[in-house]
Amino acid sequence: MNWNPFTRNANSRKSVGLITTRDFDRETRRLECLEDNAKSLTRDILKQNKAFDEFSKGQLKLINDLASSAFINHYEQHQDQQTQSILSSQQLMTNWKQTSQKIYEQTNLMNEMTAKTIIESSKRLTIALNNVIHSIKKREQSLNDYLKIQNKLDKLNEKKLTTNKLEQIQKQLTDAKQQYELRNSLLTQELPILHERRAAFVYPCLEAFIEAQVHYCEQLENAYNGLVNIIDVDSNNDSTLDEINTKLAGIKALSIVASE
Repeated sequence: MNWNPFTRNANSRKSVGLITTRDFDRETRRLECLEDNAKSLTRDILKQNKAFDEFSKGQLKLINDLASSAFINHYEQHQDQQTQSILSSQQLMTNWKQTSQKIYEQTNLMNEMTAKTIIESSKRLTIALNNVIHSIKKREQSLNDYLKIQNKLDKLNEKKLTTNKLEQIQKQLTDAKQQYELRNSLLTQELPILHERRAAFVYPCLEAFIEAQVHYCEQLENAYNGLVNIIDVDSNNDSTLDEINTKLAGIKALSIVASE
């Protein structure tokens, strides 16, 4: 099992008392929460980028498969003159492919921007948190050293000995306590500052990420609107849906599969 710097030792807290403060425990929990959120956000962004990438690549593959299919070629050859005068299936495929290529390019740009604004920033934050965790581990080690020496001294005092060894251990205890208190004091001061400054680091990244998302959606809307204009389809949502439903009804009437 990996060592967890956020798990406080109950015996240590009981033995040291006020040295291990409630404030420090609260700040380490905040740090743990910040680290978990950064990792969770990175995982979610990676999943999103993968989904967008698969969508754009899948659409291109679909169009290429349709354009090269024998069915489409056969349909193209047997279209009547009235249909061809509006837009041939081959022209439709070409326009659709060009639109999908634009979407693919915009998806790559958006994923690159997402990597810069969120993933890379999250990695830098994780590195900073790892450095803090290392300091917490050193503080914990100093605390353990202090407790060991204190325990050793208590046992000697129980025997009521007055030896040079006792004086030596007392000096070791003083040094260990000073080292621990120094590290504890620094972290107690720095952890709240780190927590307060997280917003100044994270918010600009999120703003840039949201702007990239908005730009991407605008580009997709423009691309699809351009395709709609080319094939001369009314862009009014209600009329478009009515037309689609009419065509679906016609498709259903042509079904070669018996309805249940």
